[in-house]
Formats: sequence, C-alpha cells, structure tokens
Amino acid sequence: MEERFNRIKRMQQDLANELQVFMCELFSSAADPAVVMSFARRLGMDVSAGRPSPPQPPTHDPYRVLGCERSMPQEQVRRRYLDLLRKIHPDTAGIKGTEYLTQLVTEAFRKISVENRW
Repeated sequence: MEERFNRIKRMQQDLANELQVFMCELFSSAADPAVVMSFARRLGMDVSAGRPSPPQPPTHDPYRVLGCERSMPQEQVRRRYLDLLRKIHPDTAGIKGTEYLTQLVTEAFRKISVENRW
C-alpha cells in the first residue's frame, strides 16, 4: 500500500514539474511576436490577412488530445484515456485547476467512441 502511495506521489510530482516547465516556457516567450504567430498558425488561425477573422468555436482533434493514432484498437485507446484520467483528474492529480483538462480528455474519448460506434 505504501509503495502504491509513493508511486502516486511521484506521478503527481512529475506532472506538477511538467506543468511548471510548460507554463514557464509559455510565459517566457509570450511577448515574442514570432512565437505568437507560430502558435496562432498551429491552432489553425489565418494570420496572413492582418485583421482578425470572426471567432469560431475551438475544435480539437480527439486523437491528438489523447495522443493516439487513428488506427489504434479500442482497448488501447481506452487504456490511454484511463491513464490520462489518472494523471490529470483533480481528485488524483493533487493539482488544482485540472478540471478543464479532465473535461477535454473525457470529451475526446466520447467523440472517438461515437465516431467508431464503440
């Protein structure tokens, strides 16, 4: 039991460290116009027009959210979904503010399930 507790504690610490590094990288380059333009292009925004396009609801590729390939079988996709939930769920992650990530992962799995009629 203690071993499992320590393993969960290590997973929580690893996730907290990853989030901290991500946030530091994000905010350190937030004022750099090239980084902002690159980020906008990766989101699929057309930045060539020079004026903002009308806002569209965000769309996420559910396979990219889960980190899966489209050819993966149902069991592997399900296992990846459950692994992510264990890492980011507010009750198990030990980090506040992961509710949105949990909803995003859950919605991605739901979309994949509906698409494949699982």
